[in-house]
Amino acid sequence: MAGPTVELAESETEMMAVRDLCRSFRQWLYDNYPQHRPVIDLYYNPQKFEALLVDLPQIHARPKGAIFLARLDGEPVGCVMHHAQAPDIAEMKRLFVSAAARGHGVAVALCKASIAQARADGYHSMRLDTGIFQTAAQGLYRRLGFQERDAYYPVPPELQQILLFFEREL
Repeated sequence: MAGPTVELAESETEMMAVRDLCRSFRQWLYDNYPQHRPVIDLYYNPQKFEALLVDLPQIHARPKGAIFLARLDGEPVGCVMHHAQAPDIAEMKRLFVSAAARGHGVAVALCKASIAQARADGYHSMRLDTGIFQTAAQGLYRRLGFQERDAYYPVPPELQQILLFFEREL
């Protein structure tokens, strides 16, 4: 198996693959943390989630945002995106790698692509949030130079205990 390829998702077919991966991530959360379904639904509101997925190309539009799709052997296996969180700060969102592709460097390749694009687009730092149970993601972010920080957006009380926030200079 060759290593992952990572490219900007631009076609409607690529966007459909990204949306499917985002849905898979939410399902992964449901499957792995069934006791936290109410909190997951608060963060990924079921009524708003599909509308959000439709709007991804606008939310993460070039030149201030980007959506990346990773493939292994030609098959879509992961995604990540970023957008402007503030004039010189990008926010990384929705990193997900399918179970079959884990351990093949896909998440690292996706993060590095997003970081490099954000830097090239003039951002000076990048922020993200992740769940306290997502220890593999936390380790990845730390290896990539992200450091924990305070919340950078208003967080509902029900979510304050399950979210971690990170930032790194670009």
